[in-house]
Amino acid sequence: MAKLGFRTINEMVGHAEKLRVREDLRTNKTSNIDLSLILTPAHQLRPGVATFNVRKQDHRLYVRLDNKLISEAELTLDKGLPSRIECDIVNTDRAMGTSLSYQISKRYGEEGLPMDTVHVNIKGSAGQSFGAFLAPGVTLELEGDANDYVGKGLSGGRLIIYPPRAAVFKAEENVIVGNVCLYGATSGTVFFRGVAAERFAVRNSGATAVVEGVGDHGCEYMTGGRVLILGSTGRNFAAGMSGGIAYILDIQQDFMSKLNPEMVEASGIDDPAEIAFVRGLIEDHHHYTGSELAARILLDFNRALPRFVKVLPVDYKRVLEEEAARAAEAKRAEYQLPLLPGNPVRELHEKSKQKKSDLQDIEETIGDAAVEKKKSLVLDKTKGFMKYQRRSEKYRSAKTRTRDWAELSKRLDEDELKYQAARCMDCGVPFCQSDSGCPISNIIPKWNELVFQVCPMPPFFCMVLREPSS
Repeated sequence: MAKLGFRTINEMVGHAEKLRVREDLRTNKTSNIDLSLILTPAHQLRPGVATFNVRKQDHRLYVRLDNKLISEAELTLDKGLPSRIECDIVNTDRAMGTSLSYQISKRYGEEGLPMDTVHVNIKGSAGQSFGAFLAPGVTLELEGDANDYVGKGLSGGRLIIYPPRAAVFKAEENVIVGNVCLYGATSGTVFFRGVAAERFAVRNSGATAVVEGVGDHGCEYMTGGRVLILGSTGRNFAAGMSGGIAYILDIQQDFMSKLNPEMVEASGIDDPAEIAFVRGLIEDHHHYTGSELAARILLDFNRALPRFVKVLPVDYKRVLEEEAARAAEAKRAEYQLPLLPGNPVRELHEKSKQKKSDLQDIEETIGDAAVEKKKSLVLDKTKGFMKYQRRSEKYRSAKTRTRDWAELSKRLDEDELKYQAARCMDCGVPFCQSDSGCPISNIIPKWNELVFQVCPMPPFFCMVLREPSS
């Protein structure tokens, strides 16, 4: 407010009341325009109404459906383990998956998690911005339909939407997602069994999408990614499209009348790699959504192939051709003599050249056997009880023991003791009170954890790893 030259709210409101139309700037076109209703301050129409922020807005984040996802994906967020979640959704549940994606990005950064680490099976009608900004590793599979802005800002996740399994209508003839889907998406994949409404994939810059039809202004201002449309489109397709590629199955052969050719050109698909890519997307679409349309296309793909139209921006095509030419020239400029087969020394030398060396000094080339052994012994404390078998002390025969003063049994060595200590399940109980005792006969698991970390030779009562007595 101070930057605008106002000292108080009242002064700013008072200045707003003085807004008026400059009569000296009127023209013949604007002479009859009356802006008095727009310029009238709100408090004059409704005395006492707030004209600035007087109370904090309640976004009701505590009742969001994402709270359930975050709670049930606790192991995924903490340890990266896979999660499978089921839930229902209604159209007031908006931006589902966004808060979960925030938690994943907060812990694992931009790369997120491996694909399908979190898979959510959902039923119902989703509200706006379903799967917005979805992070890598999250799959939202919706049996139902969704409102506008599905996949807005998609950032590596995967969205699968198909009609209810009991539906009897033709999915390819009915709208399943709303307007402006994939607005500003940067990466990820989507499979929609049905038609999308207007402005599908507007400003998409990297996501890959399969849909069975779109409304007007499809792929508007698109800058990257791939879009496969297995059906008809609306008018003004590819307006302002400067990047990415769109593939349209022009069954009715009327697509060219709906294309905006200002920045793009249309052609068939001739490159074998591109044909394989399109077919692979259709196979994935059928796999994830059970699309009947995709199954019919795959049944006779060779006959359907001539009906596909490739929409490619002219400038984008030129850039791709220049990059391909530079890559081909670089490949031609390379000249390496072929290696003679069966020369292991030469092969090892070539492999060593391919690896990036991290050595700083020549002293680092000399390894320390003890240090390397210590590094290699990284035990799994989480699942040690299942991974490592119980090892018991070997009792020496009486005939042998009567001839010396050695111990009654042959003790485990240091590494074996560490493996046995790793079997502790970290139950958190300071002493075991169960009927059977501790699974590894340790009566103080917490003490055993300390021993495992710092003590090379555990005390006697932590080394006695026998079966508990009945």
